Amino acid sequence: MPSAQSKPKADTGEILYHDLGQLYPDAPVPKHVEGLVLHRAVLHDLTGVSDLLDWLSNGEAAIVEMERLMSRQVELTTALERLNRFIENDLEGQIIRLTETRLMLLPPGCRGVRGVETEAFAAEAEDLGRGGIR
Repeated sequence: MPSAQSKPKADTGEILYHDLGQLYPDAPVPKHVEGLVLHRAVLHDLTGVSDLLDWLSNGEAAIVEMERLMSRQVELTTALERLNRFIENDLEGQIIRLTETRLMLLPPGCRGVRGVETEAFAAEAEDLGRGGIR
């Protein structure tokens, strides 16, 4: 087998993963598939908010990195107000703070659950202590 012929790599201490966003930047996602589509996004500025709102209105979820907006308080506040007004008020979805810089945007019918902090898949304890899941 080809995989048996390669030499084992030395452990460098880094976690290796496949960046599916780079491998498949425009992956076709059929609309007839049951389940939830989960997008990964980085919000660079206010122009990206409309894409997030489109995904949520289509019943899809998103994990959004907000770090690039953190130093621009007016833009950050505006983005959060727009997201909150549409997702929480209009759609009756949910916004969950995962870490200091990441949000999870959930469409209607999806809810974050309290009490999973001790599960093996949960975020680190320090992330939960600074805001965590509501």
